[in-house]
Amino acid sequence: MIEPVVLIPVKSAGIKSRLAPILSDSQRREFALLLLADVLGAFRTAGLLGRCRVVSSDAMALKVAAGLGVSGIREKRDRGVNAAVRFGVRNSGNPDEVLVVPSDIPLLRGSDIMELLTLRRAGMDVVLAPSQSFDGTNALLFSSSSLLPLSYDNNSFWNHLKGAAKLGLSTAVSSERSLMFDVDSPTDFKVLARSRSRGGAARFARRVLG
Repeated sequence: MIEPVVLIPVKSAGIKSRLAPILSDSQRREFALLLLADVLGAFRTAGLLGRCRVVSSDAMALKVAAGLGVSGIREKRDRGVNAAVRFGVRNSGNPDEVLVVPSDIPLLRGSDIMELLTLRRAGMDVVLAPSQSFDGTNALLFSSSSLLPLSYDNNSFWNHLKGAAKLGLSTAVSSERSLMFDVDSPTDFKVLARSRSRGGAARFARRVLG
């Protein structure tokens, strides 16, 4: 199997707004960029950094990507994750194999990424990982020629499963905690601070919480 193009959508508006009770605007922006850097670090460990594309209208996110040697795909404005993924596919030469991951999964490991690829290479048409609340999709590996409908921003994990089933596509689900863990709430932020992660986002969380 050809290595997938990895699309990492990053929104610019309302960054980590649910962390407003504990972080200032500037802190939330800094934290979001550290999260992105941690995700890209996992892809470096997996040997796939060169396959990554950060899709965003946010200049700082694209700057972080460029600083790590990652290509950026600039959107004119935020239009949601579905639009960002479609835009990323078109501007990556319409690759057949696509892996979509969010930018806020700081515990992601290179081994998690390799497990996704292994499942795909074993013959699965679609490989998914849910968010910890099972309402989001923290990884989606699929063939763009499969016509799988994108359902981000709307209970996406279950909708992606249903969409694959309707098309008769075989589906595998990865339930690795490090892949499922995303940071959306103050509770998540505190869990990250208590983790053993040495990533920039975890160090930031520890510094803020003292």
